[in-house]
Amino acid sequence: MKRMGVLVLVLVLAAAAVAGCASAPSTLPAVRPAIPPEFRAACGHPGAKVEVRTVPVTISHADCDLAGVAISYRNRGGATVPHGGGGTGIGNSSGFELTVHPGSLDVTITVTGPAGNA
Repeated sequence: MKRMGVLVLVLVLAAAAVAGCASAPSTLPAVRPAIPPEFRAACGHPGAKVEVRTVPVTISHADCDLAGVAISYRNRGGATVPHGGGGTGIGNSSGFELTVHPGSLDVTITVTGPAGNA
């Protein structure tokens, strides 16, 4: 009979532990947007080269440091991401635009207009 009481107590405690885990706040880190595959090898590697596949695209500096990385888009040229505090915009006559946002240092690549000289 004593064993039966211990077994019931163990089951009640186990159920309480499971219920407590289910209602506890998550300690997992927040999910961040995925870095496009063409950028992954270049993160933190100045001198690396990336050809962007899809525009517009913004790469979070917190997830991927692109300072010193040369970025291009097919038939539109490109630019190297400058080091520094952000607030930088680089463009060319083929419509390629690279922006380093002040504060966050996130990098946005866009392409505007038709290919060729504007």
